[in-house]
Amino acid sequence: MKKFFTTTLLILSFVIAQATSLVIIKKDRGNDERLKMQAIEQTRQLAVKIGLNEADYIRVKNITYQKLVATQEAEEMYANNPEIKAKKLLAIETQFNEQLAGAISARQHKMYLSLASIK
Repeated sequence: MKKFFTTTLLILSFVIAQATSLVIIKKDRGNDERLKMQAIEQTRQLAVKIGLNEADYIRVKNITYQKLVATQEAEEMYANNPEIKAKKLLAIETQFNEQLAGAISARQHKMYLSLASIK
């Protein structure tokens, strides 16, 4: 009888652990999808303003997604330290601008910088 209860308890704890990990993965996927949709929307708006072709659009969308992920990680990691968070966000923005400059033409990048300075 003890073996039965021990086995049942072991199986039950294993099932609960698996269910918990699935919930965590599902939350991450939801957040991941939200960031992907946000990157798509931002890239669409930018594509209209600076005239991206399909290849540029894909590169810019990927760079934008990476920026959004890094920004979210910095926001969460440095939530209690606004000075470090501000520095990290500035570094992320600088890296984004550098990557963007390499992904699009000089004319498009100049247009992007003028649009970014208006915001």
